[in-house]
Amino acid sequence: MGGADTFQTLTSEAPGDGGADNEEAAMAVTVRELLALPHLQMSLHAGADGLDREVSWAHPSDLPNPWAWLSAGELLLTNGTGLAADPAGQARFIERLAEAGTSAFGLGLGMQGPPLTRALTDRADDLSLPVVSVPYSVPFSAVVRAVAEVNEREEARQLAGVARLYSLLRASMAGGLPGPQTFGRLGAELKARLYLVDPETGLSLFEDGPETGFARELVAEYAAHGGAIPGVLRLRHRGQDGSGAAIALAVAVPGDQPTALVAEPTGEQLPGLDLLQHVAALGSLELTQLTADRESRRRRGADLLRLLLDRGLDPTTARQRLAETGIGPAAAVVVLTPAACDDTADHVGRRLSRLRVPHLLLRRDDSLHIVVEDRPQWLAHLTRLLDTSAPMGVSDRIGTAERLPEAGQEARWALGAAEAENRRLIRYGDETALPLPRTPAEAQVLASRVLGALIAHDAEHGTDYLHTLRVVLRRDRSWQSAADELHIHKQTLGYRLRRIEQLTGRGVTRTDHIAELWFAVHAHDLVRSRVPHAS
Repeated sequence: MGGADTFQTLTSEAPGDGGADNEEAAMAVTVRELLALPHLQMSLHAGADGLDREVSWAHPSDLPNPWAWLSAGELLLTNGTGLAADPAGQARFIERLAEAGTSAFGLGLGMQGPPLTRALTDRADDLSLPVVSVPYSVPFSAVVRAVAEVNEREEARQLAGVARLYSLLRASMAGGLPGPQTFGRLGAELKARLYLVDPETGLSLFEDGPETGFARELVAEYAAHGGAIPGVLRLRHRGQDGSGAAIALAVAVPGDQPTALVAEPTGEQLPGLDLLQHVAALGSLELTQLTADRESRRRRGADLLRLLLDRGLDPTTARQRLAETGIGPAAAVVVLTPAACDDTADHVGRRLSRLRVPHLLLRRDDSLHIVVEDRPQWLAHLTRLLDTSAPMGVSDRIGTAERLPEAGQEARWALGAAEAENRRLIRYGDETALPLPRTPAEAQVLASRVLGALIAHDAEHGTDYLHTLRVVLRRDRSWQSAADELHIHKQTLGYRLRRIEQLTGRGVTRTDHIAELWFAVHAHDLVRSRVPHAS
């Protein structure tokens, strides 16, 4: 393994003779006691000051980042294939193991891993982290069995700890305690502060509960892992020099939405990963209740928004009901966007709730109506939550609850303009790149002036000349393409175009006539909220 100058063997010491009858002392085997077991033939190479560290379990792994799956108190066994070859990389490897609370680092001899460097052994001495070797003739399973056999009492103690956790949960649920108090009790059992957190935002899922002090670190680690949580995330506050100790743990909570259980120790010892994962399973029950409560609130909000849009409440009741939502109408707007299915509404509603954005949300007529305060960061959240190709129309500020139906129409008008210009977001009254009318009133005047006779003829005779004109303009006046879309013969299309010219006084050959017809058709569609996507 690289020579005496890079991997120096130290003489192991015999185990102490006291404590065999002491239940506390016998709870977990120490590194010193493992070295004294003759059948394991293990040798110590560094970190002699840490020989009395207790080993709760032996964890074989050749991953380059095994600390992401290690619990405090475990012995890492590796063949070294995931270990960096350079001294700096090896020193950092041993530092990360120490931060994870690893009891010892065991290397299997005779494999293909790089030799241990002086940088690793010196750093292990500094950190009092034992570095041991396991002979080629001794399988890792023998070490695992030895640890398991000696730690039978510790296993029984941990099972008792798990039983206490579930007993606390049952008592809390029977007593109707809110989530923050329940997790306060569970945390007291683990000597830690516990938080259920959205890893994308760092916000606690308990809106009236405390916030973790490691929100920023959690968000950064979650993003660095590609929007996932490995076995355990070790969160630490870094100093200006980049150093820091692992002083909080985060594990994934089972469920449909990404959720992390963050544990901040109140003592010197981090909670065991096995117990934390039991608490995470308990957290999934609380998460189910939180989700059900939020879905119930969202349904009530949708019912309220439907009533407000349809003028189904008297002004006094409308003002009172809207005030109860926490939304101030003087600073709120209506946002309208296409939504072909309920999944879009469900996704947006869940994320807005987790972001703690007060809102009302209703899917109707294949559109999503959202009432939210007019804050740049909240509208930015919406643009990220919706499909990148989904246009959005934003009303003027609502002002009062009674004006909400008008604001809904403004949002629909703005959405039509956004669709017509293929833009992501347009506010009511915005200047547009095309000289389209800016208000429904202006659009109605233009449509009536240019298309009035055509619209009246369609209504009286059951023809569809307006749609024919729309298709011809969208198909860049290609007779063949327009006829194919309309499923008619080109001669029939020619007849219709002559009738359109007679009724409107404008044909599709002169540029000025084409421009007038194009703007008039779009103005009509904006008013009727029937703007087709431009091809």
